Amino acid sequence: MANTTIQLKYSTITAAPTSLNIAEPAYSYTSNTLFIGSPAGTGAIAIGGKFYLDQQQQIFDSVNASFTQANTNLNSVVAAFKHANSAFIAANTAQDTGTAAFIQANTNLNSVTAAFIHANAAFDYANTAVSSSGGTISGSLSVTQNVTVQGNLTVLGTQTIVDSTIVKIADNIITLNAAVDQASAPVLDAGLEIDRGSSANVFVKWNESSDKWTVTNDGTNYFNIGADTGEIYANAAFLAANSAQAHANYGSAHANAAFDKANSNLTFAEFAYNHANAAFDTANTDVTNISITGADYGSASAVAAFRVEANGRISSANSTAIAISASAITSGTLPVERGGTGAITFTTNGVLLGQGTSAVSTVSSSTEGHVLTINDSGVPTFTMLSGGTF
Repeated sequence: MANTTIQLKYSTITAAPTSLNIAEPAYSYTSNTLFIGSPAGTGAIAIGGKFYLDQQQQIFDSVNASFTQANTNLNSVVAAFKHANSAFIAANTAQDTGTAAFIQANTNLNSVTAAFIHANAAFDYANTAVSSSGGTISGSLSVTQNVTVQGNLTVLGTQTIVDSTIVKIADNIITLNAAVDQASAPVLDAGLEIDRGSSANVFVKWNESSDKWTVTNDGTNYFNIGADTGEIYANAAFLAANSAQAHANYGSAHANAAFDKANSNLTFAEFAYNHANAAFDTANTDVTNISITGADYGSASAVAAFRVEANGRISSANSTAIAISASAITSGTLPVERGGTGAITFTTNGVLLGQGTSAVSTVSSSTEGHVLTINDSGVPTFTMLSGGTF
């Protein structure tokens, strides 16, 4: 079974790398030396390699020669043994000191990093927090939780937007145009505007030019509220009354004619009366116990549903949520911009790769030990790991 091949960073022309990342390994075939990145990530430390193996071999050869010489001279052997022990102890002591220094350096680095993170968090909080005793906010303020203001709240900006569904104000008088100079005559109209979406906005407005309350139902034509409006309606009612009198006289003549006709043919009158009563009973029966809430039925996520009786009346109305089962989708490919993959099939054992708005693709390998890496063009590909060169 093959293992994943991991190649170290290497060089055949440079004796030593200028710098390596922290603990990053590298090998130079020029100096036959193995290096590792320094703790600061700004240099390279020689830790072994063929150069050192050759030195060890030379040491071994020298030791063997010394051992041979020592056998011929016991005093020299004893002296060499003592020197060797001293050197060994010194080497172990130096190694322990270096290890302790390395551990202490890492501990200090972690402490500095933690302190830096806490300091940044405190700085961000201090810049965004609002003092509980009050104060002034000179920039934008975004609040994601409930806020209760015990004192007065003064907003000096030019725009106040409240995106709320329920607004309650304890004050029983709302003052508009409060910034007007109290020593100057008013020149600006004021009132209430209702936003009606795609339809024209409507207003209830005080007109400073005419010193009258006005209202508009279409956003263009304004009518005075109060006496002027009453006068318009009174005139309209007077004209309607005159017209009604004329119609009443006309109806009276017809009623008299109808009365004469009815008297001359009582049978038809009674027949019509009976049919009228039957129709009245039917009408009352058709609308009895029918209660439909007035509303807009149906939406982007629901379908309007109505029940129509045999006589044509609507007896119920509601909205049914749209729910399409995945099994009902039997054709087509869902594109990426609609949350799909844009593809019909994928390579077996392949890894999915995003392609922007294009269809999702796959990358795969049949070579044991390959791993997914990024090539020089930034494209994911399966290959053996390579540390690169220096």
